[in-house]
Amino acid sequence: MWIKDTNHIQLRIDFVCDRPAPCAPQSGTAIDARGHHETEDHSLAMMDFRHIDAFRAVMKSENMIQAAKLIGASQPGISRLIAELERLSALKLFDRTRGKLSPTPEADALFEEIERRYVGLQAIRDFAQSLKESVSSPVRFGTVMSFGIGFSARAITAFKAEHPQVPISHTMGSSALIADQVTARTCDVGLVTDNADVSSVSSSAFASMDLLCAVPIDHALARLQTISASMLKKQSVIAYPREDMIRWGLTNVLEEASASYSGASVETPYSANICALVREGAGIGFVHPIAAYDFIGNGIALRRFERSLPVRTLLIKGIGSPLSAGAEQLCGILARTLESTERIVVDALMR
Repeated sequence: MWIKDTNHIQLRIDFVCDRPAPCAPQSGTAIDARGHHETEDHSLAMMDFRHIDAFRAVMKSENMIQAAKLIGASQPGISRLIAELERLSALKLFDRTRGKLSPTPEADALFEEIERRYVGLQAIRDFAQSLKESVSSPVRFGTVMSFGIGFSARAITAFKAEHPQVPISHTMGSSALIADQVTARTCDVGLVTDNADVSSVSSSAFASMDLLCAVPIDHALARLQTISASMLKKQSVIAYPREDMIRWGLTNVLEEASASYSGASVETPYSANICALVREGAGIGFVHPIAAYDFIGNGIALRRFERSLPVRTLLIKGIGSPLSAGAEQLCGILARTLESTERIVVDALMR
């Protein structure tokens, strides 16, 4: 069905129910020319953006009064819209106990889907506003965490120096999230890990680098240029989560040398966190060179590991239409930022 908001933007939402097909029409139903059942109860067709906005506001604020303020409505009006939404959708969305609203699993699932749709809708609104103001098309890019802090800041600064009038935005998240946003055209380009599902986007190799050992600057191992697995036998090694593919490779390498990794007492998913923990003396870690750049000269020493432990990154773009001039220029700046970052990291390995 089509849902129309007050800004005359239409979205199509398909409601699919699990039922055997084909099946005989039930009482009160008819079959259209395409063989689809049409019920006389068109409740879902009566759902509109007022209901969706009210529901979203309640989920965000967890309170009817605050939700009403959020969208400029009255508290009774919000309550009525939520009640209507539950009746029209035939879903129980909230448990009401002692005056408190608790979302049901169905509400959580619906909210997650609505938020996905709103990302695209907000991007359309932002783009329309930029056209109204005669501003150059905004450039939007997303990255995984390793490229999401210092690296992205340096790239954005370089981009703004060359294109001060072009708006640019950056988002950071998992490879799956960035790929989804590039597919939905809410991001122009993205940097993701090479194990991501990139079947719905265009991808090319961007970076291939080996993990580095990060050790406290005053640690005995900091005096060496290369660290071996056997040197880590009695060291506290900070680990990646068990589900992370990097951990699988590290576990095999270290356990071959009888070094402990699977029993690590500290785990964290991001290289930046590992660098911070190393700086504070919590142990030794294996880190992505791009993330480690931000900690050079800040209490840690970066050293090569005896074995190659490659981490690869892909540059992804949408399929079907060319990038804007600004997005193409950003791609060049990302490549140059990578080159300068790698050069400084290599210099740090020699210290």
